Amino acid sequence: MKNAVAILLCAVIGLASAADEYKLRTAEDLQTVRKECGEANKVTEALVAKYKTFEYPDDEITRSYIQCIFHKFDLFDDTKGFKIDNLVAQLGQGKEDKAALKADIEKCADKNEQKSSANAWAFRGFKCFLGKNLPLVQAAVQKN
Repeated sequence: MKNAVAILLCAVIGLASAADEYKLRTAEDLQTVRKECGEANKVTEALVAKYKTFEYPDDEITRSYIQCIFHKFDLFDDTKGFKIDNLVAQLGQGKEDKAALKADIEKCADKNEQKSSANAWAFRGFKCFLGKNLPLVQAAVQKN
């Protein structure tokens, strides 16, 4: 009986841990989310053309679009901010030096001391990281 309880307890703990694991997203996931977020935020064809060249203007539509993608990929929370471990997992696929990647992400993932809106906060971190790591982001988008 004690063994059965111990096994059951281990199974429950294992399920709880599995629920906390980040699920890596694929290129197909990204295409789906881009479409959903584009439609939800009324992203124009002109903006889509800019996004394809990694040009992201600081406007309400773009900020909300980026925030939407970060939400759907479980990379950002409106009150807690960036989910650094999830970002490292998503962007660090195939990278051996994840500590350096995490340090770069942490430099851009501020705690919103400015008290900005959530979409401005997500966008600010995105632009910071993009500015420092454009080749990594481009590679992640192409590989996934």
